[in-house]
Amino acid sequence: MYNYYSSNDKVQSFQNGKNSGFEYFFKKLYKPAFFFAWRFVKDKPTAEDIVSTSFIKLWNKRNIFDTEAGIKAYLYKTVYNACIRHSEQKQNWVLHNKKYLNLTDTTQQPCIQNIIYAETIHLLHQAIAHLPVQCKKVFTKLYIEGKSVSATALEMNLSPSTVKNQKARGLKLLKAKVTQ
Repeated sequence: MYNYYSSNDKVQSFQNGKNSGFEYFFKKLYKPAFFFAWRFVKDKPTAEDIVSTSFIKLWNKRNIFDTEAGIKAYLYKTVYNACIRHSEQKQNWVLHNKKYLNLTDTTQQPCIQNIIYAETIHLLHQAIAHLPVQCKKVFTKLYIEGKSVSATALEMNLSPSTVKNQKARGLKLLKAKVTQ
């Protein structure tokens, strides 16, 4: 139902404290924000906590946002700052100083690269989720779990040639999806 609303309607719904507005932005931004946080903290529960807390902060300041881009930028900045704080608490002062200087490079290139990486991984996972069932299973075992063709064939009770065919099919479908 929400697909029929404009971006302004989604932002207004969010600003007005409606659950549908929050759900829209949570579903849209949670996974990319999680991948972004994970790139810094390298720990799934910590990354999940950081993103959840960042969404609470975003919700508490929801009335200041006029655009979807503003919401997204605030969330990423909040996640980034939380990751920095986490690093400060986890390491001693000397190690923190060294890492902090690396993370706050004046060009902001590491941050931008991590955002791009996180969103790319998110889009890739979405595309994989839309593959045909057998193809998705083979593709997940090969590329997500890192298994070999022979191990995948054995585990799925398929011939190695079937696994290779499903792999080729998955790559073809993903390539078509990405180049759209």
